[in-house]
Order: sequence, then structure tokens, then C-alpha cells
Amino acid sequence: MLTMGCRTVCVGIPFSKNNALKTEAHMNHLTNLQKAIGAQHLDALLLHDRQSKRYVGALPGSGVYVVVTPTQAVQIHDGRYRAEAADTQGFTNIEVPQGSYLPQLIDFLTSQQSRRIGLVSSGFSIKEFQTLAAQNWTLSLADDLIMEQRMRKDEAEIAAVAAACAMTDKIFTQLLPHIRPGISEQTLNAWLHFYTLQAGATGMAFDPIIASGPRGAFPHGRPSERILQENELITIDFGIVLADYQSDMTRTLSIGKPPAELAAVHAAVLDAQQTAIAALKPGMQGREVDAIARGVLTAAGYGDCFTHGLGHGLGLGGDQPILNPRSQTVLAPGMIVTIEPGAYLPGIGGVRIEDDVVITETGARVLNQTSRQMNQLEVLEHEPV
Repeated sequence: MLTMGCRTVCVGIPFSKNNALKTEAHMNHLTNLQKAIGAQHLDALLLHDRQSKRYVGALPGSGVYVVVTPTQAVQIHDGRYRAEAADTQGFTNIEVPQGSYLPQLIDFLTSQQSRRIGLVSSGFSIKEFQTLAAQNWTLSLADDLIMEQRMRKDEAEIAAVAAACAMTDKIFTQLLPHIRPGISEQTLNAWLHFYTLQAGATGMAFDPIIASGPRGAFPHGRPSERILQENELITIDFGIVLADYQSDMTRTLSIGKPPAELAAVHAAVLDAQQTAIAALKPGMQGREVDAIARGVLTAAGYGDCFTHGLGHGLGLGGDQPILNPRSQTVLAPGMIVTIEPGAYLPGIGGVRIEDDVVITETGARVLNQTSRQMNQLEVLEHEPV
């Protein structure tokens, strides 16, 4: 038997002010997902990861499991979420004892005579997957199904990412006076977190990358105790979360006069980025855009130093599409991607420049406004903070 401690169909209830988008946008996402579920001949789709749940307007908490069918949407949650669940629209809410989510989920699907079940793997443990797979169902991974829905952003989502990018620009401007000889990467990281929260963001989209001097050759160099020196480069890669949607920006700056070798690298990377953005348009495959930037760096002598893909999708997280030499995804209006070529010279340093770009009907529009020029700083005497 299916135990229902609380079951309500929420109709006409205002959507929580804490969610990124308006109720209408979330409901459109849910409706489109239900159509896709039907087209795939699935009886139900199971969601447990935060991003997928946010996409359809469900509660993101770990104690909330979501079932979407072609005709209904259900949140299975424990009592901690009772009040919040009453503030979501379009869902049947089933309250269960804490820790009993999976048995109740199985009971619900059984009561609906569901047979073909899709599951978005992110958010489910291997043990949970094994438990679900042991049922008398046809269970399949459906990550691509929801990612195809999330790849193309609607106007509300584009506006949300643009707002996050604008706040990122502001935060970076506030950080600039702190980037000077004598300060550590870790201290810069602390200031970056402070300005992010002060600006009103929920938090960082990911652990920031701050790599100075020779550490700039580490594409994912996390902040260390290293002290910034005069006449070297520093790479800062960070993003914020604002009302659920993310930004992602990288700049490489010179502290004083940069080494001539790295100044040439910066010029080549900037050329590669701007050339790729100028060429970006609907109908291209991801690998074609990557090849354009990679070709510029190869011609400049840095092809072997570009050790990662050109970019990735952006929205509620690091979305599809991926832009790399293997990507055959066809780009379309409404997709938001990062364009972030880089070149890394072990033992010397590196450069990466990244912007968030929305693909339009005719080309692309850059959402970040922060200068990409290397010489943005003046060398200042370090004062303890």
C-alpha cells in the first residue's frame, strides 16, 4: 500500500519568491518535459538532482524525489519540506517519513502501473539504482532527455544568466584593487567570496581557480598560499549562482610588466577567443567552433598548449552542449556556451580568457562586459587585510 502522510494538489498557489523564474516559465519547462517523456514512450521520469528539480520548479532539497509522467508531476518529500511544498505549483505532494523515500517511490510507481521508467542518473546512488533496477520495470538512463530540454534557454533563463554575468562583472571590478604583489592567492579567494555574497549572490558556482606565476600553467589551479609577485600573470576563473542560474568567467591579468613570452601567449589566446565568437552561429557543430579557436592557437605556435575543450553549456550548471574536437552537437538559438581558449606552458605560466555567450538567430552575443585586456592593474604596495 502507498502511505501518504500528506497529499495535496497545488493549484493557483503563488510560486516561491526564492525560485529563479516565474511560475509560468517553470510550468512551460514541465509541460515540455512531459511531452518529451510521452514521445520517448516512457511511463515516468525520476529526478533527484538539484538542477533538474529546479528546472521544473520542484524543491531542490536532498529529501525530495520527483516523478514526472506525461500527465502529472509528483514530489515525494519528508516533513521538513511540508511548508515549502505547499508553495510550489503543478505538483502533487506526497509526504513520507524521513528516509523512506525509495520504498514510497516504488509504491507510487507500482500503483500507477508504470513499466517503462527513465532515470536522470545524477543524484541517484548506485545502491538506489540497483534497488530500482530490481523492480519489474524497464529502467533506462534518461540524462539526455532532460539535457536536451535544458540546452536551449527561454527568454527568462537568458535574462537570469545575463543578470548573473552582470553581477560577476561587478564583483571582479571590486576584486581588482586587491590583486597586487604581496597578497596570497588564498586571500584573494577570501575577498572573492566576500564580494560575491555581499553582492547578493547565493554563492560560488564552483570552487574558484586562482593561479599566479608558474602556477598559471595549471588549468584548474586552486588557490594556494603562494604570494603574488611583481611582473607576472595571474589567472582568475570564477562563477556565481544568482537565483539558481550561473555565470562563469576567466581573466588573465599582468601584475606589473608581464614576461614577453606570456604577453605573446595572451595576445594569441585573446585572438583565438574573439575569432571563435565572431564565427559562432546556429547550425555549426561544437567541434567546428573548437577547431576555429584551436586553429588560431596552432598558427601562433601554441596548439599543443591548448589542452582542453573550447567550452561548455551554461545555465543551472555546467550544461550541454560541449565544445571540443569530438562534439557533433548542432548549435541552436537560445543555447548559452562558454568560450574559453587557453594556453599553458609548464614551469612558466599560462593564459585563459573566458566569456559566456548566448547564441542568437544570426550569431552570438557576449554577456560579460569585463575587459579582456591584460594590463588592467597598477602595482600597489601590499597592505595587510
